[in-house]
Amino acid sequence: MSSASSSSRQTHNTKAKRASSSTVKPPQWQSPWHRAADLGYPDFHPPRPGQEEDSMADTVVKNGYVGKPIVQTDSFTVHEMIYDSWEKHDQMVVRQLGDLMSEVAARRERRVPSIGPSIFRLPDRRTLPPPKAATWITNLANPDIPLTELNKVIPHTPKGADLLEMLETHKVSIPRAVWFVRVVGAADTQNMARSRSGFKPSQYSVEWAGQVTSYMKKQLKEIVLPRPQMAQTSSLKSTFKSVLSDPESRARWLQKFTYTISLLREFYAESLVDHATFLFWLAQQVGDSNIPQLGFIAKLADEYIEDLLQHRGFLRPFIVGLVEKLVEVSLKSHPDYLESVLKDLQVAAIPQAERGVVAQLSQTLGSLLQASPSTLPLRQQTFVGFPDAFVFPRVWKDRTNQKLLHHLLVKGPNEIVQAPPDSRRAQEIFQEMRENFEAVEKQNNALLFTSLPPRDTFSMRLTMADIQLLNSIGPDTHLASIKFFDPAISLSTTEDEPKSPTSFDTKLNIVLTWAVVSSQYGDHRPFAAATLLTLFKDEAKLRAMRRKLQNPTGLLQEKLFKWLDTSEVARDHFNNLESVVLLYRELCRKGLFSYPWFIQRLMARGETGKNDQTVKSHLLTILEAFPLPSPLFANERRAALYGVSDLDRSGSSSSERAIKQEIKTALPILWGAGEFPGPSRPTFRQLLSATHFEQHSAICHWLLPTVLGLVEKNPVDPQESRLGQETYAIVVEVMRLTRSYHAMLELNLRILRDSVNNTEIEQVTDCFLRHANIWSSMDAIVTMSEMLFEAHQRLQIMQVESRSLLAILNQHCIPHLSIESKRQVKADVQGYAESVNSAGAHTTVLPPIIQEILDLEHAEALDAPSNLASSLWNQYGNHHGLGSVIWDNAVQGLRQSCKQDADNSLRQHSVQVYVAFLRESQQYFPLDNTLDMQVQHWFRHGNGREEFSEFDALTWTVITPFLLRLVLKGCLSALTLLENVAYVAWKMSATLDRPLEQTETFLKAANVLTENLLLTDAPTSEEVLEDEGGEDDLRNPPVTLAQVQSFQTQRQRVYSGSAIKSLYKALRHLVSLEINVHLSEDVRQQSQRIREALCRQAEFRTTAFRHLTELKDVFVRPLTTEKDLADRPLADAAESSSGEPASQWQAIFSQLNAWGFSRASIELRLTLERMGSGLESGDGVAKDRAKSDIDGFMTGLFARDMDAEETDLTADVLAGIGGAVAGRFLNHGTKRLTILLGDLTKASLTPNSTATFIETSSEVLRLLVSVLIPPPPSDEWAPAWTPSAFTHDVIEPFFRGICKALGGVEQAVKDATKRDHNGPSGSATGTKNFRELVVLLCRILHLMLRFDGIWTTRVKTNAEGLVAVLITLAVAYGGAVEVIPNLFDILVKTASYVIDEIPKDIKSPDIDLTRQIPGIKPELLSIRISIKGREALKHLLPFVSVDQLTTNLVHFTENEGAEEGQVQLGTRVQSRPWEWLDYMEEPHGASYTEGDDLPRIRNDASISLECFQAHVLAGDQPTEASEADDETMKRYTKDHLYMETMYERDWKETRVGTLANTGSHPTGSRATGAADDGQSSEDEESRRSQTQGRRAGHLDTSVMSMDDAPSSLASRSGISPAPTRASSASRGTVEVIDVDALHGPEPSANTRGRKRKVTEAGGGVLEGAGDGSDDEIQIIEPTSAIASSKGKGRGKGKATSARGKGKKKA
Repeated sequence: MSSASSSSRQTHNTKAKRASSSTVKPPQWQSPWHRAADLGYPDFHPPRPGQEEDSMADTVVKNGYVGKPIVQTDSFTVHEMIYDSWEKHDQMVVRQLGDLMSEVAARRERRVPSIGPSIFRLPDRRTLPPPKAATWITNLANPDIPLTELNKVIPHTPKGADLLEMLETHKVSIPRAVWFVRVVGAADTQNMARSRSGFKPSQYSVEWAGQVTSYMKKQLKEIVLPRPQMAQTSSLKSTFKSVLSDPESRARWLQKFTYTISLLREFYAESLVDHATFLFWLAQQVGDSNIPQLGFIAKLADEYIEDLLQHRGFLRPFIVGLVEKLVEVSLKSHPDYLESVLKDLQVAAIPQAERGVVAQLSQTLGSLLQASPSTLPLRQQTFVGFPDAFVFPRVWKDRTNQKLLHHLLVKGPNEIVQAPPDSRRAQEIFQEMRENFEAVEKQNNALLFTSLPPRDTFSMRLTMADIQLLNSIGPDTHLASIKFFDPAISLSTTEDEPKSPTSFDTKLNIVLTWAVVSSQYGDHRPFAAATLLTLFKDEAKLRAMRRKLQNPTGLLQEKLFKWLDTSEVARDHFNNLESVVLLYRELCRKGLFSYPWFIQRLMARGETGKNDQTVKSHLLTILEAFPLPSPLFANERRAALYGVSDLDRSGSSSSERAIKQEIKTALPILWGAGEFPGPSRPTFRQLLSATHFEQHSAICHWLLPTVLGLVEKNPVDPQESRLGQETYAIVVEVMRLTRSYHAMLELNLRILRDSVNNTEIEQVTDCFLRHANIWSSMDAIVTMSEMLFEAHQRLQIMQVESRSLLAILNQHCIPHLSIESKRQVKADVQGYAESVNSAGAHTTVLPPIIQEILDLEHAEALDAPSNLASSLWNQYGNHHGLGSVIWDNAVQGLRQSCKQDADNSLRQHSVQVYVAFLRESQQYFPLDNTLDMQVQHWFRHGNGREEFSEFDALTWTVITPFLLRLVLKGCLSALTLLENVAYVAWKMSATLDRPLEQTETFLKAANVLTENLLLTDAPTSEEVLEDEGGEDDLRNPPVTLAQVQSFQTQRQRVYSGSAIKSLYKALRHLVSLEINVHLSEDVRQQSQRIREALCRQAEFRTTAFRHLTELKDVFVRPLTTEKDLADRPLADAAESSSGEPASQWQAIFSQLNAWGFSRASIELRLTLERMGSGLESGDGVAKDRAKSDIDGFMTGLFARDMDAEETDLTADVLAGIGGAVAGRFLNHGTKRLTILLGDLTKASLTPNSTATFIETSSEVLRLLVSVLIPPPPSDEWAPAWTPSAFTHDVIEPFFRGICKALGGVEQAVKDATKRDHNGPSGSATGTKNFRELVVLLCRILHLMLRFDGIWTTRVKTNAEGLVAVLITLAVAYGGAVEVIPNLFDILVKTASYVIDEIPKDIKSPDIDLTRQIPGIKPELLSIRISIKGREALKHLLPFVSVDQLTTNLVHFTENEGAEEGQVQLGTRVQSRPWEWLDYMEEPHGASYTEGDDLPRIRNDASISLECFQAHVLAGDQPTEASEADDETMKRYTKDHLYMETMYERDWKETRVGTLANTGSHPTGSRATGAADDGQSSEDEESRRSQTQGRRAGHLDTSVMSMDDAPSSLASRSGISPAPTRASSASRGTVEVIDVDALHGPEPSANTRGRKRKVTEAGGGVLEGAGDGSDDEIQIIEPTSAIASSKGKGRGKGKATSARGKGKKKA
């Protein structure tokens, strides 16, 4: 601003003051524009009288006020004139000015004194006499004695733990103790550097950390717990002494431990203890401590949790220890003893100052008693801060750990978060914890291969699934609920279209083939197939009607005809003709296939029979056996079969006449004969050998009308059956043999329509239950249920009681009845229960022995059993166990009669009496507590099984017919006898290790029961009894066909529900009986006959196909290493019965197709079990043979390449193998992978070799995973299962191969990057072919790491290189080459997995923290890697502790000849916490020598000024702080309204601001001024000291921060717990270290340099001319603020001052 403007403004101000009595003043805080010149104030323009703005001139009024320029040339500039002048003189003026300024700078630089060499020396350390040493330590503990006095001489003191003990004993304050430890350590490091070659100062921090942690561990070991046995005693406090049990010892211990923690906190902040050593020790203590110690460790870990999260090497032992301790607390068997100890940890009698800390620790320990919530915050902080650390498969394999982690990390937060559960903050935390846990669980499961990713289902697998769905159809299946056909599927397909697994043609072929093929079992299949097609047709018709499409009936019939014509299954007449005819007969009945249309189609094709035709066509053969749906089509059939000329051929034949005669002979009563003339049951050979046409004609068109006529003819009689039991049984059996189930259904419905006879109805209900799967498949079960309900109502009206019918309605028919009928059945059941309960309401005590029952056999009255049953119910009916007592007494009475009566007739009488008694008693028990249920309870919970096993052979001759007849009468079920007698005898005999006659007798009786109940399909007698009862002797039932059918009905319960599992398990024991040498030969042969007969039984096979999963689970189990007598014989017997030797496993394997898969898979698994049995328990030749067989099997299995479908099928067969077989399978599979890896790495990787390896090895990997890793068990607490380990000769070549393969990928990526000149964006072309390979290799490695035995010595040696390759590839795919996040994450997780699984060396357990990856360091990571990626890699790379003062700090030098300000970064600054001592000397001024007026700077601080390249700024500055300086500083910081050049600013600051204060004496020109102000010399010294401290920062530096690190460096006061470490090396020595560049405080934004006149530097005042002339001004370029602060922090030594002056160090 010009002087004219200033004077004008001054004039206006003067006028304003004279014109106004109240002068407007600026605020006091406002600074003027200039301190000397009156330029006014910024933004302050007060009004004044007479100002031009108040003028009312016309121009002003009209045009407004326009300010006049202060100078006339306000918009004039001489720039052009000056520029033109300089251009004309070749810029000589500019060069001259530049030379002038350069000369000025050079002269001033010559006047600047140099800083002398470092003269810093450590305090003298001497061996003082004990009294003087003790006095020195006492003075150290006295805060009133400054450290400057103690800094002269340092005594030799104890080291290590003794040093810490001494400091705690003398109660030395923490800052002074840290200072003393640092001085002692500095002396020690200096001595070690001279005595040890290659000594690194950082090693001393490691040693000191070990000493400190050992000292802490020694204190923690004083906390012990009593033994659980001691805790259970009442005198715990008197017998157990602990440091925390006594108040005084507890207070001393807590005070000592608190002091140690405080020291540790300062040591850690000052880097006196090595961070890695301490943090690793802390992480290990979590697992090594007991429960109370864990409380203190947990609080300590909570303080350092952020640092623990910096590296995976800390978190691994930390997390493992936490989980182990939490499991220990959760599962501790005696938790009470811990509570008694914790009660002593109260805060009473503890000093107030420490009570808060102890209260926290006590709360932590106390909380351990409740599921250890003290560790929960630590666990959750760790989980939120570093969730990837929980990706730890070794811990995750234990399902107990999974359960615990889920509770803590998902459910636990609800108990811990200090916020209402419904608050927003709490919900955010809960959600974050849930999401993190889900992500961690997903990654752990992926690494453990818990579940394989699904892939497209293949045709064969879909076919197998459809077959299994069809086989699951049973008595309780509602076919409408089975969605076999998709209603929206299209029926119209062309020949050229490929048939997909879900197309209608494919589905139709499956269901039709299943219905007729001989490899499947069950007479219900044709009916089920027809019903499914009917349901589909109905839905398709409705859909077509809604969409106005073509009716699908005709198209469906075409497809059925096409299948019949072209199917190979239908053309197999020898095996499937009868089933095909039966299927199409049912299709005709359902209206899906037209019989006349079929004949017309044949005749249209010219397929008609002729007399001279010797071989009939396929369809004519079908037609010949096809039954007539109606006699109306007889002529069309004859025309098609024999030609038009033979239409007059007779419809009857000799075969039909023979069939009718055979039936007449078997059923004479139907034709009025009145009795059975034959001596034995007819075999119906003629009927069974006839065609289905003849059978259907004889049964449906002749026999059925005859039987129905007899039923219509005979009157209804409640006391007599219209057909008779045996007649009905034979008729039903004939219909069953010819599979005429529609005729059977029609007969039963006709009988039920008006029957009132209980016997007749019971036979019909038995037939209903026996063929329930047929009625369900025919969709007729609803009709049957309704007819049975009508019969029940009819009997109720006639007051005829039928308990069995009501029970069947309640158990089987109620789901198929209407709502009203269901309600009626339930009411009737309830009414029956009330009726029987009302009869037995007495409360008489039930005796265990009832003499009346024991004496029942001697009763003469015929109604004695009935009377006794009624009497007992009236007396004891209210007792729930009455049935068990009655049964027990009946058995004892029967045993008693067996011993007393030698006559067989008397025994027969006893059996009849007790059977009648139990049958009468059965009528009194309610339907929900039958006699059978109570007998079953007697067997299982009483001594029934033991009592039956003790029966002798004579007793069994009576007990066996007694039990069988009870089954016939409905008192007992066959399942009860089998489970409690037969299965028990098989299991007992299977484990027999010596011959026992009693056990063999029991086994024989059990086998007899099994044969009669499960295997007998014909009467046991040689002649059919005229008496239908057939109970004239002690022959074992069944003796009639009706009894056979009754037993067959009982089998349905054995073959259904959970009972089938019991049968499967019992069969394993039955197999073992065959080779048990301790049993007689006849018993073993009998057991073998039972097993073979049972396996041949159609009902058993049908049930087996329906329950394949349960069958495989029972029969195909992994062998254990222990002897399993139930498993090994099964495998051996299975091999002998299958007819396939072990060496011919390929023949079994070839049967793995959709229809024979189940059988072949079980046979193959049993073969493998036999091999495994020989490996585990065999010896000599047997073991060698088993090993040879299994090696041959595995070699052949892995020798060929499999496609995806073969892999999945093989995996299904072998899934779940265990023991030695699993171990051999794993090793052979690994050998196959090794071979593939060798083929891959023979030459450089190419796209072709990579693709081949991926295609082959991926299937091998999937096969290994599917077979060896079973799905998670249903029991969530069950431990994870791991098969056998590797062998050395397998795993070592594999590991070398996979390392070589990954190395080849690494080299390929590097080569591709070199060839690519377009940068990272184009490099994907070169590495794209290897991405899938990298993922596959990682997954293979994941699988191998899951098993034991991998870490041999050679494998551990190669592990370091493997980790290096994995991290190198992660760096490449993280951004160095290209960015592929998924691949980067897989590589990082794989490297972490390998690091976690490598066994740790006992001598160096913290190897994870120092593992060196060649060529990769944290600070050298590519800048292209994202921040998240760098964080992930940092946890795997060598751990580097973060120093807040030296982080990102490097040495730099200016490049000569380079552009202005360009510097070259050098090595990083190494932290030397032991050598950077606090500045303990007096603040010195500048020193002078005679004849030299320039000062000499004392370089006596621990950090030499040479490290900063410090030099004194030239010029004159006041040596004492003044108010003018403060104003200048204020103006400097607040002047932001306009821009000034460097010279303008320097002019104003050096001329205007300090003219009044300039002196002439070099030692302090302000002294006089200070004296005039009345200041004392002490105040002057204080101000001078402050000025020296403030001016000490005006030093240039060569230390530069890469990220503009913090702008200040505090001195080492040691008082604040915050870390305050130095940033350079002492004594001018610069040492290079690697500093972790990934972390550190954010840089300061203030990097502007400041200019100062050269008056002082370091710690003293500099001499200068002080005349304020221009040539004394030096312009210094701006320097880094961090450099100034570094020099300032070390130069001034603000923590101390001269003794007696200023502040002293506390």
